[in-house]
Amino acid sequence: MTALVLAMLRSRWLRALTVAVLTALATVAAVAAPVYLDRTDRRIVDTEVARADASERNIVVSGTVEAGGDRTIPPTFERLASGRLDAPGYATVFSSQFAAQPAELEVASAEQLARVSYREGLCDHVVVVAGRCLMGTGDAVLGISAARQLGLHPGDAVSLAGSLYDSTSKHYLRAGPGAPLTVVGIVRARDGTEPYWGSGGALTDASGPTFSVDRRTLATFIRPADLQQYDSYPRPGAISVANLGRLRAWLDESEQRSSGAAKLSTDLDGLLDRIDERRAEVRRTVPFAVAPVLVLAWAVIVLAVSAATRARRFEHGVIALRGVARPGRWWLATGETLIPMVLGALAGFSAAGGWQTPGAPAYAAVAVVGAVLAGVAVGIGTVSAPVSALLRRVDARAGRWGPRIAVFAAVAAAAATFQVRGSGGGVAALAPALVLLAAGLLAAVAGPPLAARLGAAALRRGRLTAGLAGLGLARRPSAARLLAVLVVALSSLGFAAAATATEQRRQQAQAEAEAGAPVVLSVSANSRRQLLDAVRAADPDGRYAMAVVPLKDALAVDSARLASVPLWPAGANPAALRPLLHPDPAGAAPTVTGTTLSLDITVTRIDRADDALSVAVAPLDGRPTATAELGALAPGRKTYSATVPCATGCRIVQIAVRLAAFGTEPVELTVHSAPSTAWQPPPGGTVTASGADVSFTLPPGTGSAAGILRPDDGPAVLPVVSIGPLPPDGQFIGFDREHPAAAKVVATVPRLPRLGTRGSLVDLEYADRLAIDSAARDAEVWLSAAAPPSIAEALAAAGLTVDARRTLADARAELAGEGAALGLRFYLVAGILAVVLAGAALLSGTVEASTADLSNLRTQGLAARRAASVEPVGAVLLVAAAGLAAVPSAAAAWAAAAPPQLRGLPPAGPPTLALGAAVAALAVVAVLTSFRRRA
Repeated sequence: MTALVLAMLRSRWLRALTVAVLTALATVAAVAAPVYLDRTDRRIVDTEVARADASERNIVVSGTVEAGGDRTIPPTFERLASGRLDAPGYATVFSSQFAAQPAELEVASAEQLARVSYREGLCDHVVVVAGRCLMGTGDAVLGISAARQLGLHPGDAVSLAGSLYDSTSKHYLRAGPGAPLTVVGIVRARDGTEPYWGSGGALTDASGPTFSVDRRTLATFIRPADLQQYDSYPRPGAISVANLGRLRAWLDESEQRSSGAAKLSTDLDGLLDRIDERRAEVRRTVPFAVAPVLVLAWAVIVLAVSAATRARRFEHGVIALRGVARPGRWWLATGETLIPMVLGALAGFSAAGGWQTPGAPAYAAVAVVGAVLAGVAVGIGTVSAPVSALLRRVDARAGRWGPRIAVFAAVAAAAATFQVRGSGGGVAALAPALVLLAAGLLAAVAGPPLAARLGAAALRRGRLTAGLAGLGLARRPSAARLLAVLVVALSSLGFAAAATATEQRRQQAQAEAEAGAPVVLSVSANSRRQLLDAVRAADPDGRYAMAVVPLKDALAVDSARLASVPLWPAGANPAALRPLLHPDPAGAAPTVTGTTLSLDITVTRIDRADDALSVAVAPLDGRPTATAELGALAPGRKTYSATVPCATGCRIVQIAVRLAAFGTEPVELTVHSAPSTAWQPPPGGTVTASGADVSFTLPPGTGSAAGILRPDDGPAVLPVVSIGPLPPDGQFIGFDREHPAAAKVVATVPRLPRLGTRGSLVDLEYADRLAIDSAARDAEVWLSAAAPPSIAEALAAAGLTVDARRTLADARAELAGEGAALGLRFYLVAGILAVVLAGAALLSGTVEASTADLSNLRTQGLAARRAASVEPVGAVLLVAAAGLAAVPSAAAAWAAAAPPQLRGLPPAGPPTLALGAAVAALAVVAVLTSFRRRA
């Protein structure tokens, strides 16, 4: 029997090839799910690693190492910590730093401190702007902002000494003799985003200007302690799908690696949790999206095997007459399809990359076992008919199972839809597939009688070709089955196109809302003043760059550029916000130039001897704000002086009288030849100007604003553009969290860039003037789409360090890389595979030609040309009917089971275009197939 089966395969090799190709397609469709999951897992890992900050990627072991009895720093930390950072795939960088002060100062303030830092391999990761990099003992290099802040150039010599904080005097004391340094170069980070720089950033000067030295120079300093740490960062491929399990196991043991002397810290576990969550989101969609494709694959194989077996009914009738036993007849009926199926499954599995994909064998087994069982059932069922029916080539009467199955599928689809709209679970994930399957089966049930009615009506109207084609389709059971396959395939593609287009629209809107601008640069700046000045220098006309400092639920922005840079929602009028956020000041900002600030003051009323006076100044070159202590106030006239870092000029931020806690009388004083005559008094206070002299009355109190005298170079109450009202106390928490600013809402808007429907905007310059802390934390530069590529170099030349760059396309890519979005995208892959399977069903010739009927009509006078056009017209009508039925089918599936985040009316263009292209392609295939059968 086996030899006979092989002979049958050789003689009918084209049919065997058709079955093999269909099985291969079914296997490819099934294996597409695990292959997609594997590729998606890799993309999720890459995306999450790229968007994670340094603290989530890196592992840090840090500790404070105190000097020993010989006043040197022992290597205990290096010996202890180096062995604890053995995370798989990670590299380590050692660094050590300490606070230093000018060697000529016995006592220093915090503003006068610098840092001396050693970082392993520094010169390999910087670009020398001027001079050279480190080579010998005593060499030091500075970042651009530190060099500008200190006014140093290559070749300049400085002397620094280790610094020790004295908690009693609250000052820093010199801890040892000075060590000479020569500034040999000015450098900038080659790439401020590379993992080498760790979570601290590249060449940051937040704790004072940093002198970077090598290990030999570091050893020349006498200092009380070093802050030492190992930054462990992932090499390329360290955080990968294959390595996730080992990293998780390493983290589970990390608590044992941390101690008081060497503390281990990382947020890597949060990154791994996000990766696992995204992967789980994909797996909640992909296995169910492939379900209709598998059903279609089985249906196409059933149709192909049924057509092939039915074509051999007479042969099997003869075999039965010759007395061949049933097992032999069954093998002859199924062997000719089983062997091509197995070969096709192996070919499809290999072509799809199944051997290299985890989980692929299980999916392939489902497809192949289903196909084999379907083929066996069809083959045995066909040859088990009575011998007379086989010899006469008569089909068994179709039962009533078609309508019953359609009703059952409709009920299941309704149940799944209720679960989707309810609490989920159950068969909710299969709701789209069930709705599409029910629609296809209902079309198969309603198609034949409708085709018969329309065919008869066409004949009555004299449309002979269309009438004969319609009646022919109504008489053929396989036409109804193929109609179901086509409807499911086309509606799957339509549903997938709608989901993809809606998801892309959602991603675009969310990306624009979250990004705020087409390009966002994260930068490091010495102060907010430097940030503003640098951006204005890089873009003096304000056409494409805007300085931004994020706050909690707020943004401080350079309001003059609101209309040209951010992405605003439709209908917004940002140009009208500038005069509201930045009204003209009453006076000019008072300035002072020199290294000594002196105020001639007469105190006419004071009841406490511990009321102290201080002045906050902001250097005009962008250095951090400094506070000068002028000492305790004394009755009578006196000149109060202090050293200030204002050789190149400073803006006076405020004059502060720290009022005693138990004072009962107001303080009255007069500043002679005051820096300005326009001042804002504290609540309850008064200001009186008489020529160049200004008299102040300060009521007693210890509130945050008590005793604060600010120049009237900005609004006393900060203007705010907000989504809603301010807190009941009418205060805005800006840059000084302990000293909220009085604020008022000058305009309300429905949405704001990046903040969405919650938050507020303030002017960066005015908010900066109301704060003592001048640090530009989390500073950003927003760029419009018209920004030139050279803007980053211009900002770097102005003293900013660009740490990261994020574009609108990056935001879109990140949203597209989320698990839910990637899972939805597989619907499109499944829809395309479904259409390919439908085309394969047409190519396999599953709608048998009625050549006998047409021959009889030819003898009765039917024209040959008209007879030849019946089959092509019937094929086109079948595809067109499927296309028409697919529209309400896809719409019903969308209305019933669209993903929650995409519910609503989808864009009409992409689904229409996809369905139109698919119907046209299938119509061409159907026509070509009908001509092939006729030939």
